[in-house]
Amino acid sequence: MLRFLPFLLLILSACAPTTQTEIYRFDQIIVSRNPTSAPPAFPQSFFPEKPKFLQSSEFKTSHIHTKEAYLLMESEESIENIRKRIETRAAQGDWKLIDQTEKNGEVTYLLEGFIKKSLSIIISDNGSSTSYIRFYFKKHSSY
Repeated sequence: MLRFLPFLLLILSACAPTTQTEIYRFDQIIVSRNPTSAPPAFPQSFFPEKPKFLQSSEFKTSHIHTKEAYLLMESEESIENIRKRIETRAAQGDWKLIDQTEKNGEVTYLLEGFIKKSLSIIISDNGSSTSYIRFYFKKHSSY
């Protein structure tokens, strides 16, 4: 029985879910699964405390300038606290809150930033103690 233990451990570890980061690059597009950090286009002051990044994608017009980006994260912070953080952060002035809607258990924010940038934030309750938060960023100019 002991001689099969290493083989059994190998099979069990292969079946266990992994949170290893996977990064795929296609010219100007970068797609990540379980990223260790968010794309730099997103203002992190909108993020909840201790977020768990699940997916991200980024389209760059050059080596450093992001044209579009997407981020999916999970948080154990309450939806009320997340909403308060977003609304407080939007009141600081560099991101203007354009629209806020609540529909089917989701809260959506549309914000506009300087130099023709837009940011959408969608908060969804997944029915347990965690919430999903999706961020969409788009830069509408070439500078």
